[in-house]
Amino acid sequence: MGLLSKFFGPKNPLDVPLKDLLENQMKLEAQIEKIERELRAIEAEIAELFERAKKAKSRSEELTIATKIKTLNKRKKNLQATHAQLNKQLMLVSNLLIIKENEELLKGTPTWEMLKKMSPKELEEKLIEMELDARNFNESLEKMLGMTDRTIGVEDFEADEELEEILSTIRAVKEGELEPEEATKKVVEEETE
Repeated sequence: MGLLSKFFGPKNPLDVPLKDLLENQMKLEAQIEKIERELRAIEAEIAELFERAKKAKSRSEELTIATKIKTLNKRKKNLQATHAQLNKQLMLVSNLLIIKENEELLKGTPTWEMLKKMSPKELEEKLIEMELDARNFNESLEKMLGMTDRTIGVEDFEADEELEEILSTIRAVKEGELEPEEATKKVVEEETE
């Protein structure tokens, strides 16, 4: 099922009532706001974990905290991908709203006729990149699950470069070289690069 057909069914999006477009816009905005709150909560949780890491008494405890930070980073990346996808959908609905709001001005023009003749499929072709992102997300999820299944011992964790970087950052926090907020920014920024 394509994006437009998910919202509007088989009919041309220009035939969708303005009320329905506004309703979809409000739903998308609410979803985006919810994800933004979740992203802020994850960053706060990472900062809290770095604060706990200051008091860690053993390598095992540090490793546990580093693993939690890594998991939260992965969750954050997934949420960021969903956030980007929802923003694309919101942009599409917003553009359709603008067209619908100006329908009276556009009617009878060649632009209106061209838009009216476009099928939902033709409009969706412009959104192929977003569908690829969704497929890539699913592939990435499968890879992550496979890695999780294979990860049994501590040795596997220790060979993990990302965990080593997080552990190094934890040590810097414990030694007072970094504040937990700075450590959070460092880890989160490294993840998004």
